[in-house]
Amino acid sequence: MTTVLLASALGSLWTVAAVLDAPPSSYLLAWFGIVLAVIDLRHHRLPDALTLPLGALLLLLRFHGLGAAVLTALVFGGAHLLVRWLRPAFMGGGDVKLAFGLGAALPLPALLPAAILSSAVTLAVAALRRRRAVPHGPGLLAATWALTTL
Repeated sequence: MTTVLLASALGSLWTVAAVLDAPPSSYLLAWFGIVLAVIDLRHHRLPDALTLPLGALLLLLRFHGLGAAVLTALVFGGAHLLVRWLRPAFMGGGDVKLAFGLGAALPLPALLPAAILSSAVTLAVAALRRRRAVPHGPGLLAATWALTTL
Protein backbone atom coordinates (compact mmCIF):
# COMPACT_ATOMS: atom_id res chain seq x y z
CA MET A 1 0.00 0.00 0.00
CA THR A 2 2.78 2.44 0.90
CA THR A 3 4.55 1.74 -2.37
CA VAL A 4 1.40 2.52 -4.34
CA LEU A 5 0.94 5.82 -2.48
CA LEU A 6 4.56 6.82 -3.01
CA ALA A 7 4.41 5.91 -6.69
CA SER A 8 1.20 7.91 -7.04
CA ALA A 9 2.77 10.92 -5.35
CA LEU A 10 5.81 10.70 -7.63
CA GLY A 11 3.61 10.37 -10.70
CA SER A 12 1.60 13.40 -9.61
CA LEU A 13 4.69 15.54 -9.05
CA TRP A 14 6.18 14.49 -12.38
CA THR A 15 2.88 15.25 -14.13
CA VAL A 16 2.78 18.74 -12.66
CA ALA A 17 6.40 19.26 -13.69
CA ALA A 18 5.65 18.08 -17.23
CA VAL A 19 2.56 20.28 -17.58
CA LEU A 20 4.50 23.30 -16.37
CA ASP A 21 7.52 22.47 -18.55
CA ALA A 22 9.67 22.50 -15.42
CA PRO A 23 13.45 22.09 -15.49
CA PRO A 24 15.05 18.64 -15.06
CA SER A 25 15.83 19.47 -11.43
CA SER A 26 12.09 19.25 -10.67
CA TYR A 27 11.96 15.59 -11.62
CA LEU A 28 15.12 14.85 -9.66
CA LEU A 29 13.83 16.73 -6.62
CA ALA A 30 10.50 14.89 -6.78
CA TRP A 31 12.12 11.45 -6.77
CA PHE A 32 14.75 12.18 -4.14
CA GLY A 33 12.27 14.30 -2.21
CA ILE A 34 9.75 11.54 -1.74
CA VAL A 35 12.37 8.99 -0.75
CA LEU A 36 14.20 11.34 1.63
CA ALA A 37 11.00 12.71 3.17
CA VAL A 38 9.73 9.22 3.98
CA ILE A 39 13.08 8.25 5.51
CA ASP A 40 13.28 11.47 7.53
CA LEU A 41 9.70 11.23 8.79
CA ARG A 42 10.15 7.61 9.83
CA HIS A 43 13.71 7.65 11.20
CA HIS A 44 14.63 11.33 11.74
CA ARG A 45 17.69 10.77 9.53
CA LEU A 46 18.79 11.95 6.11
CA PRO A 47 21.34 9.47 4.78
CA ASP A 48 24.47 10.89 3.16
CA ALA A 49 24.15 8.14 0.53
CA LEU A 50 21.16 10.09 -0.85
CA THR A 51 21.70 13.72 0.18
CA LEU A 52 25.23 14.03 -1.19
CA PRO A 53 24.46 12.59 -4.66
CA LEU A 54 21.37 14.81 -4.83
CA GLY A 55 23.49 17.89 -4.16
CA ALA A 56 26.08 16.84 -6.74
CA LEU A 57 23.41 16.19 -9.37
CA LEU A 58 21.73 19.53 -8.70
CA LEU A 59 25.09 21.26 -9.16
CA LEU A 60 25.66 19.39 -12.41
CA LEU A 61 22.26 20.43 -13.71
CA ARG A 62 23.25 24.07 -13.21
CA PHE A 63 26.65 23.62 -14.83
CA HIS A 64 26.00 26.55 -17.21
CA GLY A 65 25.70 28.78 -14.14
CA LEU A 66 27.98 26.86 -11.80
CA GLY A 67 29.28 29.96 -10.01
CA ALA A 68 25.75 31.08 -9.12
CA ALA A 69 24.82 27.55 -8.07
CA VAL A 70 27.82 27.31 -5.76
CA LEU A 71 27.01 30.72 -4.29
CA THR A 72 23.38 29.84 -3.55
CA ALA A 73 24.43 26.47 -2.13
CA LEU A 74 26.88 28.20 0.22
CA VAL A 75 24.40 30.87 1.29
CA PHE A 76 21.46 28.49 1.87
CA GLY A 77 23.58 25.79 3.47
CA GLY A 78 25.56 28.34 5.47
CA ALA A 79 22.39 29.84 6.93
CA HIS A 80 21.27 26.38 8.03
CA LEU A 81 24.73 25.65 9.41
CA LEU A 82 24.53 28.86 11.45
CA VAL A 83 21.18 27.77 12.93
CA ARG A 84 22.66 24.35 13.71
CA TRP A 85 25.68 25.97 15.35
CA LEU A 86 23.64 28.44 17.42
CA ARG A 87 20.80 26.08 18.34
CA PRO A 88 21.77 22.43 17.74
CA ALA A 89 18.42 21.15 19.00
CA PHE A 90 16.62 23.02 16.21
CA MET A 91 18.26 21.28 13.27
CA GLY A 92 20.15 18.10 12.52
CA GLY A 93 23.35 17.74 10.56
CA GLY A 94 21.52 15.96 7.75
CA ASP A 95 19.28 19.00 7.31
CA VAL A 96 22.36 21.19 6.95
CA LYS A 97 23.93 18.91 4.33
CA LEU A 98 20.63 18.73 2.49
CA ALA A 99 20.32 22.54 2.53
CA PHE A 100 23.74 22.92 0.90
CA GLY A 101 22.67 20.62 -1.94
CA LEU A 102 19.21 22.12 -2.35
CA GLY A 103 20.64 25.63 -2.43
CA ALA A 104 22.33 24.73 -5.72
CA ALA A 105 18.92 24.34 -7.38
CA LEU A 106 17.62 27.73 -6.30
CA PRO A 107 18.34 31.17 -7.72
CA LEU A 108 19.53 33.76 -5.20
CA PRO A 109 16.17 35.63 -4.98
CA ALA A 110 14.42 32.36 -4.06
CA LEU A 111 16.52 31.63 -0.97
CA LEU A 112 14.47 33.69 1.48
CA PRO A 113 11.14 32.36 0.16
CA ALA A 114 12.62 28.84 0.37
CA ALA A 115 13.56 29.36 4.02
CA ILE A 116 10.13 30.75 4.86
CA LEU A 117 8.20 28.10 2.93
CA SER A 118 10.29 25.22 4.31
CA SER A 119 9.70 26.48 7.85
CA ALA A 120 5.96 26.77 7.17
CA VAL A 121 5.84 23.19 5.88
CA THR A 122 7.78 21.98 8.93
CA LEU A 123 5.34 23.79 11.24
CA ALA A 124 2.41 22.24 9.36
CA VAL A 125 3.93 18.77 9.77
CA ALA A 126 4.36 19.45 13.49
CA ALA A 127 0.72 20.52 13.78
CA LEU A 128 -0.54 17.50 11.84
CA ARG A 129 1.56 15.10 13.87
CA ARG A 130 0.88 16.97 17.11
CA ARG A 131 4.53 16.95 18.03
CA ARG A 132 7.04 19.65 18.78
CA ALA A 133 10.05 17.82 17.32
CA VAL A 134 9.63 16.94 13.66
CA PRO A 135 12.20 16.61 10.89
CA HIS A 136 12.91 19.66 8.74
CA GLY A 137 14.03 17.70 5.65
CA PRO A 138 10.52 17.25 4.20
CA GLY A 139 9.92 21.00 4.46
CA LEU A 140 13.21 21.79 2.74
CA LEU A 141 12.48 19.33 -0.04
CA ALA A 142 8.89 20.47 -0.58
CA ALA A 143 9.84 24.15 -0.66
CA THR A 144 12.69 23.58 -3.09
CA TRP A 145 10.54 21.47 -5.41
CA ALA A 146 7.77 24.06 -5.37
CA LEU A 147 10.10 26.99 -6.04
CA THR A 148 11.94 25.24 -8.87
CA THR A 149 8.78 23.87 -10.47
CA LEU A 150 5.95 26.38 -10.04
